[in-house]
Amino acid sequence: MKKWHKYGLGLVVLLALTSLAIAIIYWGKLPDVIPTHFGVSGKPDDWQDKSYFWAFLLPGLQALMSAGFIFLYWKPQYSDMPTTLWLMTMEKHKQEHAFELIRTMLVGTGLWVGVLLTYMVYAMNQSALNEGLGMNPWLLLLVVAGMLIWLAWWTVKVYRATKVAMEK
Repeated sequence: MKKWHKYGLGLVVLLALTSLAIAIIYWGKLPDVIPTHFGVSGKPDDWQDKSYFWAFLLPGLQALMSAGFIFLYWKPQYSDMPTTLWLMTMEKHKQEHAFELIRTMLVGTGLWVGVLLTYMVYAMNQSALNEGLGMNPWLLLLVVAGMLIWLAWWTVKVYRATKVAMEK
């Protein structure tokens, strides 16, 4: 395991725990009705009665996704990339190189998702306490765009590496 992968996965877990901590800390302060959806402007446009389901939905999903990223890190052959079918027919050293690229992509994606969901949990809880607040649409756009660029870059990189390895 690369050193930065270890720190990256640790940060993915820390972000998930932070989201859970935010939800727990805010639970007692939340009003009877909380925002559950935000429009393009970043302002809440749908509200639900306060419940464990709505308050802990995003932290729960983030925990499940973090567990999925960690599982796929250790078992990259189960990632749903078109190139993983080719990987099983490669020589072991070429296969390991491709798996390292996939692992790097997974760690980075886990970090992008963790930052996005942690921000969303924080903003949702802040909005519940102060109706004038919402999510910053530019920040959300920046994080989502960064994540999509990251995914595209690494998907192409893995594809090219496996394609070259298969031709040799």
